[in-house]
Amino acid sequence: MVYRDVAPGEHVLYDVLSDRSVGVDEAGLAAVARWADAAPSEAERESADALRDLGMVVDGAGEDASRLSLAEARAHQGAGSRTLVTLLPTLACNLACTYCIQKDTPEAEPMGDETEAATVAFVLGRVDAARSPRLTVLYIGGEPLARKDVLRRTARAFAEGMRARGGTFDWELTTNGVGLRPELVRELLACGPGAIKVTLDGHRETHDAARVRRNGRGTFDEIFDNLVAVAAACPEVELRVGGNFREGQEASYERLLDALERAGLRGRLASVRFKPVIDTRSCASCDGGAQADELVQLGRSARRRGLSPAPDRDGVDALGACELHWDDAWTIDPAGRVYRCFAMAGRAEMAIGTVFDGVRRSDPLLAGRPWERDPRCGACPFISVCFGGCLGGAYLQSGRTDQVFCRREHFEATFREAVVRRYLAEFHPQSPDVIRAA
Repeated sequence: MVYRDVAPGEHVLYDVLSDRSVGVDEAGLAAVARWADAAPSEAERESADALRDLGMVVDGAGEDASRLSLAEARAHQGAGSRTLVTLLPTLACNLACTYCIQKDTPEAEPMGDETEAATVAFVLGRVDAARSPRLTVLYIGGEPLARKDVLRRTARAFAEGMRARGGTFDWELTTNGVGLRPELVRELLACGPGAIKVTLDGHRETHDAARVRRNGRGTFDEIFDNLVAVAAACPEVELRVGGNFREGQEASYERLLDALERAGLRGRLASVRFKPVIDTRSCASCDGGAQADELVQLGRSARRRGLSPAPDRDGVDALGACELHWDDAWTIDPAGRVYRCFAMAGRAEMAIGTVFDGVRRSDPLLAGRPWERDPRCGACPFISVCFGGCLGGAYLQSGRTDQVFCRREHFEATFREAVVRRYLAEFHPQSPDVIRAA
């Protein structure tokens, strides 16, 4: 990929596969373009070899395909030496968010005692099979805090099981925040380190239009107050704020950032990350170019306020093939059915096994490898971090497993933001763009 004119007379070449970038001048950029049709001249050979070593230049489509295969192999390794489990103790929720992928899921039965015991045994069995020194459990729903009893019991069981194996247990909780209390957080922290993600869809006016109770009442004030209370009472827990963003809501999200800053959360949040709404009721993506630009601006605003840390490597490095592609990641629903994709929880036809019988088949979302069949993917530079995008979301939209979910416009905006900012910070630290983003 080429990012032109990032500084006077300078352009950036970027390789998504290796996450490397290099600056070139106008003559260098012209030479790279010429090499597509002709071999480098003798004077250019050293530069061409250096760019080839960095992955900026390849010897034809065959090498490109080989590098992509290696990237897919790395994607299967997932998060490295750990087992990741997404556990849904219930699909029921006390809210009726307008865009929720599980809002209309017919099953809302909670996890029973027998299934809970089998789930613990299944998870620890997968740890043993993978020889994982670390187990991470993501509690989600529905609303997981509707079954605090399951959270408490399973966290204790996983912590004890990992201690017996000489390993470690940590947890993450994704909650709407309505039932979030410091007392429960302290109990979970006694089992292992943890992180909590709370969703705030902008400030009150946009949040309360989407994230409502079943009687239609808004929830912003209650959730915001609970987040602030946990931040004060449990300083050791990692806190994250997410938001599901629609185009044109930028002003509301800026007011949310104002409110978080006024509440004293500057430096207290591990991340503030807003993403586009995936509308499962429509076959059109909610991920337009204007929306991507607005999200980039909000990311800058969060960093400028000190609400979202700006590490040396972020953005592009946080992207990659999702857990659907990982070899040692599992989703378990309240009935004990096992999936690869969280979005499929509660849909029996998409299960790959159960905690009682084990894994019985490969995932149907991956079986047809739809990213290899869609012409948009073949020429897309982001395929190695996307692999068809949210295949679960595509299935919920169409009921088909041969569809991709394209987010190229979003990737183009966010990658340029991260790559250029990183380059300027290294080579032009006094650039106005770098100073504004700091």
